[in-house]
Amino acid sequence: MLGALLLALSLQGQQTIIQTEAPSIVAALTHETVEIREDFVGQELVLYGATRGLTIQDEIVVVLRGPEYDLRVMRKERNFGIWVNSDPLVFADVPSYYAIATSLPLENIASDDELAESRIGLPSLFARQPVNMPLTSTAPDETPGFETAAPPAPADPDILPYLQAIARAGERQALYAEAQRGVEVLDGGLFRATISLPPLTPVGDYVADVYLFRAGRVVASRSAALRVEKAGLERFIFDFAQTLPWLYGLVCVMLAVLAGYIADVLFNRR
Repeated sequence: MLGALLLALSLQGQQTIIQTEAPSIVAALTHETVEIREDFVGQELVLYGATRGLTIQDEIVVVLRGPEYDLRVMRKERNFGIWVNSDPLVFADVPSYYAIATSLPLENIASDDELAESRIGLPSLFARQPVNMPLTSTAPDETPGFETAAPPAPADPDILPYLQAIARAGERQALYAEAQRGVEVLDGGLFRATISLPPLTPVGDYVADVYLFRAGRVVASRSAALRVEKAGLERFIFDFAQTLPWLYGLVCVMLAVLAGYIADVLFNRR
């Protein structure tokens, strides 16, 4: 990776050639693997890169996406004085982590449609349709249930509260973050972006996508891989819970009973 960056930097000196060559990007993360141990409190990642054919009108956007999963969201309603969950929706391919850094505010880089096409920006996270949603009406020969075909668009007012709830939860846990002007463009076509991983960083495979925008359109892109995994005691407990869930549950119950017994003995002595 570092060799590719040095090669790209050397090409910046060929000024007469740069103006006729197609723009391109090379990029690399300072860490290819992040280990989460029992004392993990977050970590900062630095992405370095170089561009070929960069002009003064070009802008750079860096997006780090975590593993995607289907997210089930329900609305809380109060019935007869009791709060219950109702009207579930399942959204497909929601990233467990999403951070973005830009050289300029997104609205100054490209249109909403262009950004949504590459799933750039927090509003584009939920650009895909829900997997299913409750039926509002059924034909006489149909059974009430969940509809999987032609759900309403995310802009539908009925879906908007769900999207807002997902965004609030992600921002509250620092899993969704957006840093306007978080990309620093250096001399010679080099650039740098800093992205923070929170303490609750999900494990899995991440992808850092780097986009070069020109006149509101993507003209070059490059991806870099990142692996977040548990290590040490955290890894042992995680593997134990995944491979032997019944035994893990039994051990947790026994530890809870033992802790309660010890607490009872200590308080009775006092």
